[in-house]
Amino acid sequence: MDNLLEQLEQWNKNDEFSRCIEAIEAIPEKERGYKLTVLLGRAYSNLAVLGDHKAHGDDDEVDKELIQHSIDILETVWKQGENDPYWNARMGYAHLMADDTAAVALEYGKRWLELEPDNPEAQKLVSDCEGYLSEEPVEMYGEADWDAVEKHIEKYFGHYDYVFHESVSTGIHLDICVIPPRKDHNYYTLVTFGMGAHRMNVPEELTEKKLERAELLINLPPDWKLSEEDWQEEKWYWPIDVLKWIARIPVKDRNTWLGWGHTISSGEPFAESTKLCGAMLLNPGVFGEPSYFCTLPDGDEVNFYQLIPLYKEEMEFKLENSVDELIDKCPDEILEVINPTRLNAITDEDTIGYDLAEMDNAESHLKRIRDLHLPVDELAAYNSMAVYLRWAMERGQMSNPFLTQYRNVVEAVKAGNGPDLRVFIRDKLDGKLSTQFFDRVGSGFAQWYAQDNRSNPYVYLWDYRDCALAVLKDHTWNSIEEEEAAYLLLPYTEESYQAISAILDKRLKEFLETEFEDDPELRVARAADGKPPIIPDWDGPLFCYATDRIAQKGYKIKGAKRIMPEREEWGWESGWGFFSDDDMMDDELDDEKAGFYDIRDICRIDPTVVSLLSLPYGTYMEKNETGEWVEIEDDETELMTMQLDKIEDVLSENLGEGYRIVRDNDELSPIIEWVDWVNQSENDENEEAIRVEVHFEDGTEETFEKGITLRQIWHEDVL
Repeated sequence: MDNLLEQLEQWNKNDEFSRCIEAIEAIPEKERGYKLTVLLGRAYSNLAVLGDHKAHGDDDEVDKELIQHSIDILETVWKQGENDPYWNARMGYAHLMADDTAAVALEYGKRWLELEPDNPEAQKLVSDCEGYLSEEPVEMYGEADWDAVEKHIEKYFGHYDYVFHESVSTGIHLDICVIPPRKDHNYYTLVTFGMGAHRMNVPEELTEKKLERAELLINLPPDWKLSEEDWQEEKWYWPIDVLKWIARIPVKDRNTWLGWGHTISSGEPFAESTKLCGAMLLNPGVFGEPSYFCTLPDGDEVNFYQLIPLYKEEMEFKLENSVDELIDKCPDEILEVINPTRLNAITDEDTIGYDLAEMDNAESHLKRIRDLHLPVDELAAYNSMAVYLRWAMERGQMSNPFLTQYRNVVEAVKAGNGPDLRVFIRDKLDGKLSTQFFDRVGSGFAQWYAQDNRSNPYVYLWDYRDCALAVLKDHTWNSIEEEEAAYLLLPYTEESYQAISAILDKRLKEFLETEFEDDPELRVARAADGKPPIIPDWDGPLFCYATDRIAQKGYKIKGAKRIMPEREEWGWESGWGFFSDDDMMDDELDDEKAGFYDIRDICRIDPTVVSLLSLPYGTYMEKNETGEWVEIEDDETELMTMQLDKIEDVLSENLGEGYRIVRDNDELSPIIEWVDWVNQSENDENEEAIRVEVHFEDGTEETFEKGITLRQIWHEDVL
């Protein structure tokens, strides 16, 4: 070992850094130990800056990839190195040579100087870093913009008494406002203040959306330790570190930007105390839609995004699918407050058992009663749900499947002699309310208001709690948690019901005015007028999708397709869509020419539809020339359901991957995998002899004359 160390020092003096690297890397990583790892980092740093035998000559030739590799190596031994002057020196020098990291280098230089106060090299490193930073321009808000952003943060996120100020700023001056737990938001909220001073390089097609400026926020549990002393520990500091890191990404890389749905990966866990290793940016829905952006005096906007830490598997799922699909898998608590050891929405899906349609569950209320030792019977856990269910029954919002099963209960409630709905929910509904229990309007309203919708300023339980607080105004609350649970103490009385019912009526009115403009009840199926009922006792979902040509103008139904509706909509939507012959040729068909209608009206228009209703999801049916329903399968289904405007006549040389060909007999080819140009013979240089050879995914191939006109259709993956 001693001989190796002596040899490494000799090679280092001779500027033979590659030989140092080869010798150290010949030793298995697990056997190198701390000292050799540091020397390996040194060798890569020197090779990046100087090159073997001073091949580089000046700092402009620094190899940035090698410098970063050096930093990565040194960071693997940070625990042993944080109190080692030499390790801090190597980290300081490496960061100084990297892009936009003089501020980071300064911190390592200061630590080196703290450990060796009399070391002139440490003093010089600190002085050099400070000099570089003094020359770097720092983007900051102007006074008017500063005031606007500050007022926005305090209005929508909460008052902050403490600000984490940066001692050294690079690129932007970034403060972090620390907002303590408060009513409605029993957690810390940390908001960046300064990121928005930088205008990000947003794609030109998005410039009208004013997405150039942004600030970030995260929510931390109320017991998170946030003193400067605690921040010396990685397990408490990492969310702040992540905020600062992500906020500076668009500053360091002027060609990138951050916005809604973007994900960022660190490549490794943020800390030893968690396996979270990436983040997703969403609107801060829990604070209401007005919190999403702040308008500056000049009309520009600063967008606020909530940072949601993710596991590796969640990142991969989002990239392979979509942001919306990942959100659908995440319970609200994942999207609201950071939990370093939470369940994984992908790998722990079965354990989580998250139900998109679930509005409320007595389990959470029972837990509060028990944890807070509230002086109420456990039946109080069902009070708020029972009030909502009674109100929905009285307003005629129950879905057809629910009525089929519990019509007697609904009628008894309407008549004023119904059962105790708390017991009914506990014993018959498994202690839960679901959006599937309600019709189209009721389901939409429940998602908007009662399902803790993150983009809505109103939440049913909050309104219910505020009503309880007004009744219990003389009560002394021992904690924020107890005050938040006040809704459990509201007496279950007729007086309470009437008070809450009035609030529900008000919220429903707001919902219908702002979110539910396309009410099918306002679009009567005139084509069905005067025709006798066909399925008066239908017990399935009542709504289907149909075009106005069919429902309003009396066009005959030509095609019918059933797709899987969203889970929360199963209570009211059948999944069926009906189209006329003209609809299938309309390349501008949209929701302005179609909508949801009562499936019973569609059956009155065309009684043959009744025979289709029990067919499974994924079925596509078409009427033949004799008026009989025929199932369209495989490629035919795909052809019929493709956007017809995507089919066009093209030359053979315009074919490409992902396309299909519609042949003269309307047969649909397999997907094109690749295209090649070939001659009839290797020696034939005649351009007229060139052919287009098309290879399909199923292994088949076809050859076409150059310039031949074909019909082409886009593959679904290209749409």
